[in-house]
Amino acid sequence: MRGHRFAARACLIAVLLAPTGSALGQGDGPRVYPLAPVGISVVSGTYMHLSSNFNFQQDILILGADITSDVGALALLHNFGLAGRFAQVQLVPIFGGVDGTGTVEQGGQPAYELSQSVSGFADPYVQFRLGLAGAPALELPEFVKHAPGFQVYALLGANVPIGSYEQSRPLNLGTNRWAIRLGVPMVLPLLDPKRPLILEFVPSIYFYTTNSEPFRASERTQEPRLVLETHASYNLTKKLWAGADLRYQWGAETTTDGVPDDNRTSHAGGGVEVGYQLHPAFSLIVGYGGILLESDGAKGSMFRVRGSLILPF
Repeated sequence: MRGHRFAARACLIAVLLAPTGSALGQGDGPRVYPLAPVGISVVSGTYMHLSSNFNFQQDILILGADITSDVGALALLHNFGLAGRFAQVQLVPIFGGVDGTGTVEQGGQPAYELSQSVSGFADPYVQFRLGLAGAPALELPEFVKHAPGFQVYALLGANVPIGSYEQSRPLNLGTNRWAIRLGVPMVLPLLDPKRPLILEFVPSIYFYTTNSEPFRASERTQEPRLVLETHASYNLTKKLWAGADLRYQWGAETTTDGVPDDNRTSHAGGGVEVGYQLHPAFSLIVGYGGILLESDGAKGSMFRVRGSLILPF
């Protein structure tokens, strides 16, 4: 049993990273969704530095702005079985700071000069994932013996609007409205399980409730945002892997007091990551990415570092 546990933990940390990036509109990153053992809890800490013309949550395009965000997130997740299927719950508190400058013009709103810095807590992210196909609930010993195949999951997530927010500020860490995510992650492991090539495709759609206290207005609505995300990652050695991402998003235009803000997004981005298993229960990942093609005026780059630890309970 002890040998099974050690091997299973090594396999787990090689494929499991807590998806904190999705909480800030930056995508999940590779090796988030492959099947893992049930009865396991993980804590994952992430730091991100972003330079863009998006809000702190990275889901509203602010044309004319130059915005820098420093983000900290601490994800707590637990895997369990539900009717014989793999299931996972996750909670991600988010904190950090945002600094913005520039001359902002949106839709019919008067232009304003942006010059502001804010720090504190943002809207936390919660998520539930359930296996639909190829994702049975497996304890540690069974997981070691299992040959993974094509997997499909259902995903429901939400940013809860309790972060720092003031109507008088053009930039906030919170959003004063719910963001609901529906997704269908798919995973295809290939090659030798000890040196796997893992392909992931994650289509998601985000829905937004109304912000009843937007900056310099009475009401702001936002159309849904479609995100298509793909990842490919390969084990160079038993402990070292490298990955590449592509991501496209469309939609999310805001309307302020009935006037469209002309900030619908339509752009593609990409990135690269390197992960290393420092210990059977701890791994580290470093990644960099940015916008590659755009037709919406969006700009952005991101540096991310994440450490994940399997908890002993």
